[in-house]
Formats: sequence, C-alpha cells, structure tokens
Amino acid sequence: MIKFGTDGWRGIIADDFTMENVKKVSWAIGKHVLERFGPGAVILVARDGRFLGERFVKVSSQVLSGMGLEPIVLKGPTATPVCAFAVKHLNAKGAVMFTASHNPPEYQGLKFIPFYAGPATPDITSVIESYIPDAPAKIKVAEGDARTFDPTENYIAHVKSLVQISGNGQVVVTDTLHGVGGRYLPRILRECGFEVVSINEELRADFAGLSPEPKRETLGNLASEARKLKTLGLSTDGDADRFGIVDENGDFYSANYILTILYNYLLESGRKGGVARTVATTHMLDEIARIAGQPSWETPVGFKYLGQLLLRENVLLAGEESGGASIAGHIPEKDGIMICLLVLKAVCDSGHPLRVLLDNIYKKLGARYVSIRMDFKITHEQKEQLVSVMDKWNDDTFCGENVLSLRRDDGLKIVCDKGWVLLRPSGTEDVVRLYIEANGDDMLEKLKRCSLQIFGLD
Repeated sequence: MIKFGTDGWRGIIADDFTMENVKKVSWAIGKHVLERFGPGAVILVARDGRFLGERFVKVSSQVLSGMGLEPIVLKGPTATPVCAFAVKHLNAKGAVMFTASHNPPEYQGLKFIPFYAGPATPDITSVIESYIPDAPAKIKVAEGDARTFDPTENYIAHVKSLVQISGNGQVVVTDTLHGVGGRYLPRILRECGFEVVSINEELRADFAGLSPEPKRETLGNLASEARKLKTLGLSTDGDADRFGIVDENGDFYSANYILTILYNYLLESGRKGGVARTVATTHMLDEIARIAGQPSWETPVGFKYLGQLLLRENVLLAGEESGGASIAGHIPEKDGIMICLLVLKAVCDSGHPLRVLLDNIYKKLGARYVSIRMDFKITHEQKEQLVSVMDKWNDDTFCGENVLSLRRDDGLKIVCDKGWVLLRPSGTEDVVRLYIEANGDDMLEKLKRCSLQIFGLD
C-alpha cells in the first residue's frame, strides 16, 4: 500500500520507491487534477537533489502528459518552497515534488502541492490514494520532453521583497547540509550585502554521509564556525523547507524558541495578526498573542493544517516545533530559506543576540518556558497497550497539578497549570513521541518523571 504520511509518500529507493510505483502515483495525481480542472491543466513537476530525481521527474511528466495534462518541469534541483511558490506564480493547478525532505539519502519521496501552493490536505491525499489501485497495468507514457521553467529569479525577488534586509558586510555562516538550500540561501545573503561563510553548500545526493536535518546533533560544524566568527549560523534541511539556527556562542535554538522570537519581533515591528501552531509546539506563542490581543490557533501535527489557516484566517505566523514555518504574505508552505532570513533580520534590526531577545520574552511572560521531545522505539504490542492506557486516562490531576484541558485528536495532550504533556504514537512506525513544556527546569523534570512512570516508558 502506498500511503501519504504527514507530508507526502516516502520510501526507500528501489525497494518500494520504484519507477512503476512512481508511474502509479503520478497517474493517480493526474486523475485527481483532471477531474477537478479538466484536460490541458498545467501541473508542475520538480525535484530536489536526491538520487534519481531527474529520472523520476521525466517519467512523472510523461505520465501526466499522456493523460492530457500540460506538465511544466522546473529546471534543476529545486527547493520545496520554491516549487510551491512557482505553483502560485504560474497559476498552476498543482505540482508533483520529488523529495524526501530531511530523511537519509536512501529515501526518495513524492508530495503533491495543490493549486493553493501549500501541502495537500487529508481529503485530497485520501482521494489520490484511493485512485492508485485503479492505475492501469500499462500506463500510457507520452514521448518527448515537457516544457521547462526556472522559478529561481522570481522566488528570490519575492523573498527579498518580503524580508528586506541589508548586511553592510556583516559576516554570517550558513550550512545547507549538501541539500538544495545551497542554491538559494548563500546567494540571497550575498546579494543583500552579507559576507557569507558557507558550509556544505555543494549539492550531493548522498549528503556526504550527513543526515540532512538541521538539528543540534547535525550542526556541530556550523556551531563551531559561528562561535569562531562570533556570528549567527543559519541552516536548512535537504529540500530547504525546514530551518535550524545557532547563535554567536554556537548554541542551538530549537524551533520553539525561534518561532517565539519571530512572532514577538513581527508584532513589535508593527505587524498585526494571530499565530497558528501545532499541538506539539510551544504555548509561548499563545501567551504572546494574548498579551497583544491577537488570536491563536492549535492544530494537529502537520503543516497541511497550518497552511489552511494561513489561507483562511488572519495568521501572521504559522509554525511547528519540527522546524517548519511561514508568514502572512508568503506561500502557505513551510520555507526554511525565508525563515533564516527573517531570524537574521530580527537580530540585525534589534541589535540584540538571540539570547537577549529570548530573555526579554521571558520577562514579558513572567515565566521561563523550557521544552523537550523524547522518542521511544517500542514493540507493536507495547504500542497497543500504550494507546489503551491513553484512551482510558481521564484524571483531574496530573503529577499533582490541576488538569486544565485534555485533547485527544492527535495523541493525548494534558494541559496543567504550569506545563503540558503530549504523548503521540506514530501512525506508521512503532514509535511514540513524548513532548513536554513547563515553566522552569524543575517542573519540566517533574512532568517528565511522572509521564514516564504513568505511561510505562521508564
């Protein structure tokens, strides 16, 4: 079974991610676009820098062309946010984007970006999934090459107009982890007047053995260089839709902290609008919105839900703890390139390092928020037992703290006076994730210890 997960279909190359399966999924996407928009509808096809991306793009575009659609292939390795921007820019009816984002190099992936230039919602992906078994045994493939388009210049011009920043020779360090972000982030920074020290800019399908995910464990070189040069370090993942940030001391800042700093900066810059976050993301955003008299929204995990809010509501910033975010006036898709620029602008405009900006927010909120995420690999039987315990849990107190609310639509979230806990089993793996946020280290440790004991994870 080919399933679309949180952000598309992913698999191991030559195992389940094969040419035949790509043809089937492309056919199913083509059927969906045909039913909605009719023959001749324009659909983009793009890839990042992973293995066989160019070949997958050619096959997919030939399938779509054979169905009576008009595919346009985006030139060269392309970032996911650039592909989404191109959908909007060209008024296309969707895009097939080949990427496995931050997954290891043996993975390839395919995501469908609908006409609104954001992640496909579950109702769209479920329709596409339902069509896959109906794909013909012999799928028609059109001969010849599709029309091409390079959205790079249009995207860069848009981002530079959205985040207007001038470096005046200031040094900044980038680490694009051998992903496609190296085509954009260093160039934009140089064009904006920064002196860029670029790490791992060369595009490599094997990511030089690195994990193309911008997290603390993978950004040691960036942290070292930023510390040496006493400047900010900016990173993007394999397809440049996620961000990672280190400060001038080489300290890594999780997305929870970066999102909080950015939302506060945007509001203090005179912008108005609410904030949208996933169920696993910091409540500091809600508190900042409350103080500013702005609305806040909480969604299940997945940027597809945040993207819809960006389209429908007065959302200034939408983000998730895994490192994805976008802002009003941009695409309803996460964009690590744009967020890196915005973080740099917040630091430059304020004249303060990230640590000072975060400390000022703690003063505003009257509390120091800290958070952790823990992943546990468990057996299928343990997972079933855990889900049963979660379904039955319904107490008025948790770890001696009053329970203010429970949420069960994406795991079990328990909100207390001084913190919250989210237990979220994976839908595709025998893995459970525990998210905790609390007011201070002592409360964090208390909620952690209690959660592990109650749910049998210790």
